[in-house]
Amino acid sequence: MDNQEYYGKLAELLAAGGSLWQVTVTLTEGSTPAKAGMKMIIPLSEPEFGNLGGGEMEHTIIGFVRAQRPQLPLQQSFVLSETGDQAQSETDIPTSMLCGGRVSVFIEPLGKDKRLYVIGAGHCGKALGRLARQCGYHVTLIDNREEVIANLPRDACDAAVHNDYLHLEEAIRFDPAAHIVIMTHGHLHDFQVLEYCLSRPYRYLGMIGSKNKVAATMAKLRQKGFAPETLERVHAPIGLPIGSQTPTEIAVSIMAELISFNSRQA
Repeated sequence: MDNQEYYGKLAELLAAGGSLWQVTVTLTEGSTPAKAGMKMIIPLSEPEFGNLGGGEMEHTIIGFVRAQRPQLPLQQSFVLSETGDQAQSETDIPTSMLCGGRVSVFIEPLGKDKRLYVIGAGHCGKALGRLARQCGYHVTLIDNREEVIANLPRDACDAAVHNDYLHLEEAIRFDPAAHIVIMTHGHLHDFQVLEYCLSRPYRYLGMIGSKNKVAATMAKLRQKGFAPETLERVHAPIGLPIGSQTPTEIAVSIMAELISFNSRQA
């Protein structure tokens, strides 16, 4: 594996968003399969990429990162001994390898753990994207208008996707960590997109609109067989009721609801 391949993979994973850590071997003592300078990328939900020497030690480091999920850079030592009696400090983590050495690694949290997909890249979508990025979200703006996606300002999102709303699985990584906000242009596709998302995994799903529009949408979905408990998970009308009118004010109300929701779920 050369540097171009490694850093190309790192760039790909960063662009996709999600939890991600880079582990670098900084020091080795005694007999160990690891060498200083070895690196590995450890995503939370995808296979790791790189090399830390292999074997149980590498497996232990991967398990440690995924279990602890450190949010700040961390220097950590792993001891290679059968009984673990060679640990010299509280930061040493023993393995059952017989090499008798010690490996120190530097663990860097990279990427953003929180992913927000905004379906509709109009004025409100762009305002929400800007604010969500400031709040630590990896933001993907999705729109079916190619010219809108082509002319998005750089600060509005981390990624921009032109999509016809019929194949959203190509734009959204549906999983229990995904936050999704629906605000399509003129609300023309809101029902279609909401129906699409309801049958897929997500953490948060919200839709903009008046109370009357939301009530009519939910009635149609009940007629199509969606269970009440499924529809109750949808945040609609989206946002906290703060009297918001402008795109920026609407973005504030939505972000306030997102922050409140995630604090309750933590």
